[in-house]
Amino acid sequence: MKSKFLQWFAIVITLEIGLLHLMTAQAEFEEVAYMGYLFVGNFAGALLAAYGIYRKQLWGWILGLLIAIGSIAGYAWSRTRGMPGMEVEEWFTPYGTVAMAVEFIFVLLFILRPWKIPDGVLIPPTAQWPLRYILPVTGILILGLISAFTFRWDTTVTQVFGYHVVSLDQVIDTPEISFSQLEEQYGMQVSLVAASMMNSIVDVRLKIIDPDKAHLLLQNQAALLVNQQSLVLAPHMHAHDGNRLKVGKVFIIFFPTQQVIHAGTEVSIVFGRERVEPVIVR
Repeated sequence: MKSKFLQWFAIVITLEIGLLHLMTAQAEFEEVAYMGYLFVGNFAGALLAAYGIYRKQLWGWILGLLIAIGSIAGYAWSRTRGMPGMEVEEWFTPYGTVAMAVEFIFVLLFILRPWKIPDGVLIPPTAQWPLRYILPVTGILILGLISAFTFRWDTTVTQVFGYHVVSLDQVIDTPEISFSQLEEQYGMQVSLVAASMMNSIVDVRLKIIDPDKAHLLLQNQAALLVNQQSLVLAPHMHAHDGNRLKVGKVFIIFFPTQQVIHAGTEVSIVFGRERVEPVIVR
């Protein structure tokens, strides 16, 4: 009984690791193509590992362990050094947090070496038939519940905290919106972009025309695209309260110059997935 339960639990955990990566593969591909392919490969490997575990093959467990450890290592690297072509990412995101938890569970399960447990010697014949269907159906339900919960959590976080700025290449490829579009669609006017504090910061001031429209943009992460060559991120401004925006008031964002921005530099203000037409720093 214990051996059969652990076998199916491992299959579910392995498939969940792959499924969570598959659910985010498209977003990763849009940021950096090779990451999308890696995530799809993770899913394919998880399917193969789950098959091996189902067939009671040790290689299935080893493949599952390699996928789990590789995923954990990649996650840690992307949050400390940054993957090639990508910025350093935040530690705690819905998909990342759930995937890490599932991967650690598989590693702990592997340490128990379930394949060495005697195979169901205590299961009465009358109980084998129900288990043949109950365990797979329960596993499918668990897969669906975890995936649906993670998707809903991620959707809620995006709605509340907005989008993050994507990679430099993707920002450069993003079509610009004009100042008139900025005012019409997002209820804001750019009133000042200037170097300040002995050229240590860039003072960006936005006049609020429509607070509700402005909140849709200001809830996203902000950055400056500098001379089409680099991105300078603003200090974290998520959890911004839209109720504090007032008509006619000025919303101020301070960006570090990072010694690449000075008077005369061309910059574009970026909010999440939107990029405003260039302006010259005063």
